[in-house]
Amino acid sequence: MTKEEFSAADQQESISSSDLTAIAPQPQNFMERALKPAIYIPRYPRWMGIMSGLLVNEVFIKRFYSDHGGLDGTTEGINPNLIGITVSCLQLSAAIGSLTAGYLGDIIGRKRCVRIGGFIYFTMAFLQGFAPYLACFIAGRTIQGLGVGFLSMTVPVIQTEIAAPHRRSLIVSVEYTFLIGGYMLSCWVDYGFNFLLPKDTSWQGPYFIQMGLAFILFAMSFFLPETPRWLARNGFKEEALQTVADLHSAGDINDEGVQHFFMEIQQAVKYEATMGKVTYREMFTKYRKRTLVGITAQMFAQLNGINVISFYLPSSLAAAGFDNRRSLLFTGANALIYTAATVPVWWLADRWGRRPLLIFGGIAMAVALSIMCVFNQANGLSVTTRANGIFSFVVIYNALYGATWGPMPWLLPAEIFPLRARSKGMALATFSNWTFNFIIGMSSPAAFDGIHGYYYVIIAGFCLFSVGLAKFYYVETANHTLEEIAVAFGDKAFLMEDEHVMASAHLTRRPSTKEGGV
Repeated sequence: MTKEEFSAADQQESISSSDLTAIAPQPQNFMERALKPAIYIPRYPRWMGIMSGLLVNEVFIKRFYSDHGGLDGTTEGINPNLIGITVSCLQLSAAIGSLTAGYLGDIIGRKRCVRIGGFIYFTMAFLQGFAPYLACFIAGRTIQGLGVGFLSMTVPVIQTEIAAPHRRSLIVSVEYTFLIGGYMLSCWVDYGFNFLLPKDTSWQGPYFIQMGLAFILFAMSFFLPETPRWLARNGFKEEALQTVADLHSAGDINDEGVQHFFMEIQQAVKYEATMGKVTYREMFTKYRKRTLVGITAQMFAQLNGINVISFYLPSSLAAAGFDNRRSLLFTGANALIYTAATVPVWWLADRWGRRPLLIFGGIAMAVALSIMCVFNQANGLSVTTRANGIFSFVVIYNALYGATWGPMPWLLPAEIFPLRARSKGMALATFSNWTFNFIIGMSSPAAFDGIHGYYYVIIAGFCLFSVGLAKFYYVETANHTLEEIAVAFGDKAFLMEDEHVMASAHLTRRPSTKEGGV
């Protein structure tokens, strides 16, 4: 038999109806038996910046902080730790939500996790918008964080699992642009509603907008496709093939590219089925390098300072000499540039690669942060010069972050883990993101209060450390399928011989990390 005949016969075998049914079903616990769907019915068809504006809204401050030193409508007399708790409670619960979604995502599917996250986000936006006192507001924000954790863990997994290899970074980068677009929108909504002072609508209005957007997200979750890899792994073979065809060939299941892609997915699913369910212990043993890449990428996405800028930029500009409304205006202008800077990544992530972007971004952000420290701490500067100097390099920093360390840490963890470990791996990475987001949000008010602008130098140091990590430890994943990446880490990826499956599917054998290739 010729190589071509052997490949064709092997491909035909891979899509036979007995292929997946021959795999012994994995034991299921009570949660899996109760929640995992027995029938799949296909259906197709960051709004995270509110708090930064509310911290300079005198009506909001008087309503919730009048008993805590905010009776004058400013945060100057409020304990910085209380501000930190109000801001960062969402991040802490988001970390918990991401781990929960990592477990449930393998049982109930990716799209249902999006639905749960959207519902929590919508109901808790309602609670915050009508909260009568601070404890109720913090409770609503904390529970809302669970929804944020569900969404932030699940959405990148969905995108990487449905995307073609050469489109994967594009799809995740476009999603990140819309995420930052949500932040930009929230900044301008904060600014617009600020003109309604002294009415309560000046701070409640942004939550009304948030409710509407969250409801749209919840409604759209009923029309999302489930990912073909989750479907194949859970026995929905025909639905998985049809989903691949719908996503990549206008529904033609006989398309050659669809057949190759589906064969690769099936072979990976069959092999991973022989290995059983992944445990968190395996994540730090068998998949240790992947896990450390995912965790540290998300960790430095926070330690490199973005939320120090985003959460406290209006407050920092007000402290530097701007009035409250002007600080909101400049925050909105900064968000426009921040969002625009994410667009070039749609193409650069694959053309330049993930690691070069991270290395360049880390170095350039460190320089920008150091200059921000100079403007903040230098003596003899006028109020205007100081405020304009800080703002200018905040804009530069945000543009650099949006093009490098913003989208890449979301893309890397979602694509480096094999299917059996993808939910747990992404959950650990997202847990790292929200944990360090919480640490930054909680510590920044006290840090600025204690060492002032020198805090920027500490963040610059983290940026430089992340450069070394990206240079010497991270792997390059651009333009390779998820299963090819598994082989690149030196693991066996398929039930049959890796080289044979990859040749049949027209894939490329990459040097593994164990061979020193990546």
